[in-house]
Amino acid sequence: MSTSREDLTLVWFRDDLRVADHEALTAARADGRVIAVWIRETRDEEGLGPRPLGGACRWWAHESLTVLHEELADLGIPLLFAAGRAEAIIVQLASSLGVTAVRWTRRYASASRALDGQIKTVLSDQGFAVHSHTGSLLVEPWTAAPQSSDHYKVFTPFWKAVAGRDVGDVLPKPHGQSPLSQTLLSRARECPAVMELDGLGLLDGTETGAGEAAAASGPRWWQDTIAGHWSPGLRAAADQLDDLSASIDGYTTSKDVPSDAASTSRLSPRLRHGELSPRQLLQAARTTSSLTQDDRAAWIRQLYWREFSWHLTYHYPQIDSAPIRPEFQNFPYEDDDDALSHWRSGTTGYPLIDAGMAQLWQTGWMHNRIRMVTASFLTKNLLQHWWHGEQWFWDTLVDADEANNPVSWQWVAGSGADAAPYFRVFNPERQRERFDPDDAYIDDWLPYTSEAAPPPLVDLRQSRQAALSAYDHMKNRSTTRDNSGGS
Repeated sequence: MSTSREDLTLVWFRDDLRVADHEALTAARADGRVIAVWIRETRDEEGLGPRPLGGACRWWAHESLTVLHEELADLGIPLLFAAGRAEAIIVQLASSLGVTAVRWTRRYASASRALDGQIKTVLSDQGFAVHSHTGSLLVEPWTAAPQSSDHYKVFTPFWKAVAGRDVGDVLPKPHGQSPLSQTLLSRARECPAVMELDGLGLLDGTETGAGEAAAASGPRWWQDTIAGHWSPGLRAAADQLDDLSASIDGYTTSKDVPSDAASTSRLSPRLRHGELSPRQLLQAARTTSSLTQDDRAAWIRQLYWREFSWHLTYHYPQIDSAPIRPEFQNFPYEDDDDALSHWRSGTTGYPLIDAGMAQLWQTGWMHNRIRMVTASFLTKNLLQHWWHGEQWFWDTLVDADEANNPVSWQWVAGSGADAAPYFRVFNPERQRERFDPDDAYIDDWLPYTSEAAPPPLVDLRQSRQAALSAYDHMKNRSTTRDNSGGS
């Protein structure tokens, strides 16, 4: 059966690896038939495009794409795979396939938005209809701003302004379509960048971009360790969402207890890769009758913290490399490869820190309370620059995205918007006493016994005082520069 130019749309999948509640896919099927593509993108010489995936996320993407390929095939929709410069690939595919439209889900990081705008201009100039759709966020960043500024810089006012907004209904999976012609598919595969999924190199342990140290330490560690803890793909995501009430029952009181199974839904990688949309999660939380109102509200609030991170990322293009608070450009971080190596390997001599780093290495994930404690230890007790930790998490977390990862690191380091007061230094021993009093979490993950424990890397009291002194030095230096009119 031939396909006419009038009824074929190219849907470009990115971080939206699902078929339900997918506005671009639903709109494309309403217009006619669909062919889909996913690209392992290479940034151009201007740095446009998404940040290159870290190792753990590359593994997850490969496994999730395998499932998406099967789900789309069940709908009669072919999913092509390609690697390289997205602009060249999308334009070539649109032309060779003779599509009338190209659709995708919006991206919000500056370099990705710039690339998408560039591609949209090229396609439009060549006569293709181009449509971008919502789907990754509940609130578009440009629709939320106080009267006194172009964006919110503090979470609570942001939350109060947007939490009550109508986000629309969850869209069902679209109906299947009749098969596309083999002639058309052959033309698609003639594009030099198109290849099989295994050819994308997502599992080869190379080209990590930021955070390459993890891959250098163990090029295929994710296949030997984290693969035993997760089942990527939209099917497993749907099953996990169905169990939401069980996974967050008692969330209000347990969310800071890392050993408690109900302390987290563990849905963050599903959101990061788009196997579930935030709207699906919001609807599930609102309609699950067995949840208490307190548990429901506390968990939904975390969804909007994610929104706030993307809101900040939209307004701060260099958020993964430059502090939001400019005075932190003057912070006197130290350069200590040995300290950084001990932190990465979980050999600091502080059991809660080391257990957290072991959990990260073995599972590609870490409980949020422990993320804050380990980040505080690196940036304040060890006085290492926050981007060392951000890059390590980028490469080892299955849920690392371009917003939550750097925003969270800057929050702990004190350089971010709405950041914790700098003097709030998470003492890992007090955190252990408060949130893991029976050592249940430590016993699960600590890679050494108490007899074989490494000596403490630093003295907590002395290193805290050193951090506060460094902060005072930064403030005094910033004040001096301001008073002198220096730039």
